Amino acid sequence: MKLIFADSSVLIAGSASSTGASRVVLTMAEIGLYKLLISEQVLEECRRNLNKKLPKAIPIFDDLINNINVQILPNPSLEEFSVYIDIIEAKDAPILSAALLAKADRLLSLNTKDFTQKVAERTGIKIQIPSEFIQDIRSIVT
Repeated sequence: MKLIFADSSVLIAGSASSTGASRVVLTMAEIGLYKLLISEQVLEECRRNLNKKLPKAIPIFDDLINNINVQILPNPSLEEFSVYIDIIEAKDAPILSAALLAKADRLLSLNTKDFTQKVAERTGIKIQIPSEFIQDIRSIVT
């Protein structure tokens, strides 16, 4: 089964909108097309940002997390993520490291400022926004 790592931006957007690409990504994970991975940091970021900006989306977020059966990975150690600080913002290095340590097939993020194709090339992981990922799925099944 394919392993797809999602950052907090995808989970928050999927909780806030029932029609966007991020929600489609979560729905596809729920029906078992792939295993969705997140780290403890991603979960904490989601809860913190939802509490601050979108408290009405918290019950939806909780339902999604429970229904999808997301695999929550431990945060990488400082030694494990510090090797990526030269290619990505320090705050995002643990996310990148967690995806790489889990041997995820892809990392999905709406943060295209930090999770760039240059980062993908340097690390060997495919990084996409949810809509690009959905287009890839469509090309596989059609």
